[in-house]
Amino acid sequence: MIFTDKYSPTKINEIVGNGESILYLKDYILNYKKQKKNCALVYGPPGSGKTCSIYAIAKENSLEILEINASDVRNKNGINEIIGSSINQASLFNKGKVILLDEIDGLSGTKDRGGIQAITALIAKSQFPIIFTANDPWSSKLSSLRKKSELIELKKLSYLEVFDILKKIAINEKIEVEDAILKRISSFSGGDSRSAINDLQTVSSGKQKITIEELEILGDRERENEIKDALNAILKGNERLAANSLNNINVNFDESILWIEENIPNVYKNPKDLAGAFSFLSLADLFRGRIRRQQHWRFLVYQNIFMSSGVASARTEKPNSFFDYKRSSRILKLWIAKMRYGKKKAIAEKIAEKTHVSRKRAMESLSYLKVALKNDDLLRERLDIGEGDLKNIIS
Repeated sequence: MIFTDKYSPTKINEIVGNGESILYLKDYILNYKKQKKNCALVYGPPGSGKTCSIYAIAKENSLEILEINASDVRNKNGINEIIGSSINQASLFNKGKVILLDEIDGLSGTKDRGGIQAITALIAKSQFPIIFTANDPWSSKLSSLRKKSELIELKKLSYLEVFDILKKIAINEKIEVEDAILKRISSFSGGDSRSAINDLQTVSSGKQKITIEELEILGDRERENEIKDALNAILKGNERLAANSLNNINVNFDESILWIEENIPNVYKNPKDLAGAFSFLSLADLFRGRIRRQQHWRFLVYQNIFMSSGVASARTEKPNSFFDYKRSSRILKLWIAKMRYGKKKAIAEKIAEKTHVSRKRAMESLSYLKVALKNDDLLRERLDIGEGDLKNIIS
């Protein structure tokens, strides 16, 4: 059985961390009719206990839960059909009921047009508490929902709080493991209790004893958590806090600059702040180029200052409390482009051999040949161009 299901709390005293917020949420649900706002938005980083807290409160107080994932109701019609029919319908066994819309920030884009408006229109009609969960409640798409909701924040768990959860599971599962190893797994998780529990199950699978060697498979997450901590210092802290943020992490400057570049637009919403941050980042990249070309490693200190303290100093507005930092997509795009070029190169070699021209000449001719190849079956047959090859040429 999956540990996250097996050890999901069933009472609020089993929930680790965020004690005041959990009690506030319990009071909101149990005294729903006395509340000023008709719904609550529970937000916080992944693994902070948003969904399991709602289930624990419901189970402890014999409340029925109707859970709807935002990805299952993609538009106005879906929302009216699923939610609209349940807001006034009595619970199955005449118990109280909680309507839970999980991951409401996943409702976005053109496919979900009208979704948030439909939800806000239904809120006032509900006889039961409606609870939303979100990782990022500050999205502009949720602005109308925020105004109507009681905001309840669950903060990221400390590594010691995650350790307490893992320790109890290890004891119950009779897993022999040192506290230092459990604390290491806890720190890998970055406050995400769900991922920490999954990691514990992964490294303990088929074993009754966990050694330090088993943690090697978690190394990539540790590096990602380190860069995310550095991003917090740079994008949310001040120049002093940002200054040394990149010096003691196991991530090189080339990868760090891509992380910073990817996440600046998610944090800096003021256009002047955004321009200033990218100006400092471009200076860091300038010195990075000089280091590579001229091997002037004394410039490394300037690269570090510009991409850390410089970017931090460009921010004039206080950022929102939570961001889900994302890995740079540029490397993936470069890899895709390289793979696409490699396929075209292989096709060009095939055409060069059939037409007795150089590979370079065949490569240059691909843009002209693609129209003919698309419409001439005989030509494709003579040049041995299959459907897969044709798609690669056209793309």
